[in-house]
Amino acid sequence: MPSELIQRTSPVAEGKTQGKKFLLLTDIPPCRNFTAGLVLDQLCSFLPAGSVSCFTVLNRELDPEITHADIPIKIVSKPKEHKPRHLPGKIGALESFLAEKYTEKVTVKKIARQAAEFGTQFGADAVWCVVQGQTMIRLANQVADLMNVPLLTEVWDPPTWWLRANKVDSWSQNLILADFASAMKKSVRFAAASWAMAESYESLYGCRSITVIPSLDAALAKPPATGMNKEDELTIGMAGQLYSSKEWENLLLTLKHAQWKIGNRNVKIKVLGRAVTFQSNSPMNVEYLGWRTQAESIDILSQMDVMYCPYWFDPVFKEEASLSFPSKLTTYLATGRPVFFHGPDYASPAKFLKQHNAAVLCHDLARSDIYNQLDRLVSNAELYRQTAENGSKAFHQHLTLDIMRKQFAEFLGLKVEDLKSDE
Repeated sequence: MPSELIQRTSPVAEGKTQGKKFLLLTDIPPCRNFTAGLVLDQLCSFLPAGSVSCFTVLNRELDPEITHADIPIKIVSKPKEHKPRHLPGKIGALESFLAEKYTEKVTVKKIARQAAEFGTQFGADAVWCVVQGQTMIRLANQVADLMNVPLLTEVWDPPTWWLRANKVDSWSQNLILADFASAMKKSVRFAAASWAMAESYESLYGCRSITVIPSLDAALAKPPATGMNKEDELTIGMAGQLYSSKEWENLLLTLKHAQWKIGNRNVKIKVLGRAVTFQSNSPMNVEYLGWRTQAESIDILSQMDVMYCPYWFDPVFKEEASLSFPSKLTTYLATGRPVFFHGPDYASPAKFLKQHNAAVLCHDLARSDIYNQLDRLVSNAELYRQTAENGSKAFHQHLTLDIMRKQFAEFLGLKVEDLKSDE
């Protein structure tokens, strides 16, 4: 993807359509090769032709395989959000602060004008902004104000995670978080990544909150497993991005010290995703399968015994763990296989899984607890069967496209019948 501006128009953009029209303001377009893009691809599929255009502020290092050729799209380069520091200590922090100020006052303002012009030409009645990272946080309010239309915000992770990861200085962080609070308070409605986030942000900011969880077509789901595949083998599946590296490392250490056996079962791990990291000075039983489509992932994972879902124990990530919801969990529950959740009890996915008795939960980094909980799951046939069955029920009750459609319509202020009819 070239770093220059890219613009695609279509006849749909110039015609008049019934109902509301939305400007999707995002840093990843609807696409098929990034998790966030897959979610937007699905959400845009719900909308009637001519009701959405997309202005994307794209990291120039990404190369999304863009979907929805019928949607008018304009892509500009995102300013670098990780500001290098050439000087140490407070002087380096000041360097970062000044660089952030220039980006805010010059670059982002220019992008905001471009986005507002694009949205106005399209005839958008509202801005639907995916708010993640300092650029999108700054743009949310500005674009809606320039267009003089309502703001609808969607958040997948708390902003503190992004700011920490990009080593943004503390002065800039405070200003960016104030901008985030302003955008949330201004939002007519807010799409939350979890039930916990919806409750928390509605309490904090007073914005109407609707939970919109990345979901899957119920037709892709597999029936719940009734037992393990083999008597002498345990296959563990893991998919998606691996943020929780400490938890993953402890699982590998546990298996190393157990000589890759749980009870009398030889253990194999298969990993699907864009990237995975591990190191070992001893034999490992891990197979890396790379990126797969959602349908392929479900097919592959459903042939394994247990799905591994790690989440942050580190208190630095407590807010993220408490409010985010991993999209991989939707995929896992659709496989019909039991989930092994490895993370703190206050984590959003842990609460969901506990509420539905849909996983075996391990709330400890200790190798003994990891081993014992895995052994409990695979050695107790009734627990294994019931966990798989409960997970399948939780998927069909909360994580199908039908549920997502209803929640998304509410977020946009539409009726379900205003969305594109199911084909």
